[in-house]
Amino acid sequence: MSQIDNAMQFDPDVENALSAYAGSRRIHREDAVKQILRDWLLNEGFLHSGEQGIPPEKLNASNDD
Repeated sequence: MSQIDNAMQFDPDVENALSAYAGSRRIHREDAVKQILRDWLLNEGFLHSGEQGIPPEKLNASNDD
């Protein structure tokens, strides 16, 4: 089974956006998916980068020390 056979398939509009994203960065589709997912998980607080602190987009009056 080839590597492309294991690829997750998305709706055509998402596939087109993913292709545009990968092309604009000159990376492979699989790398684009990894990068997008990692960035989203970091921004949503599900994955920690190893850096301390709260991302700027998550700062608000309740967590301003």
